[in-house]
Amino acid sequence: MQRISIQQVQAFEQFYRIPKALFISEKYNDMKLESKVAYAILRDRFELSVRNGWVDDDQNVYFVYTIAALGDLLSCGKNKVLGIKKDLGEHGLLEEVRQGLNKPNRLYLGLAIDENDEKNSPEPLVQAEVSKSN
Repeated sequence: MQRISIQQVQAFEQFYRIPKALFISEKYNDMKLESKVAYAILRDRFELSVRNGWVDDDQNVYFVYTIAALGDLLSCGKNKVLGIKKDLGEHGLLEEVRQGLNKPNRLYLGLAIDENDEKNSPEPLVQAEVSKSN
């Protein structure tokens, strides 16, 4: 095993982030694990679109990800990718808009939200001065 140094983490390590809501919210309990991983991959591409300014006329961020490219990354075939995209769509996490004329479809990512988050969130922190005791 090679231990990871701080320099390696800062320079080389890249990772996908998966929202906790996908695991703790009842809304996503029946969602397949590979769909949750695919959401993280699509979110990464979404963030690239944000940096590149890919927004539609309504100021919504869109991105493009081919079925083949997602299948290669997830090591699965076309039918599996289509099932994953369907699963994400049914959970309100992915919308696909056809552009026609041999253009790739635009993908829009939905926000993964824990419906209990607002109710269970702690009160906002209040700043207070701390006096020195001597």
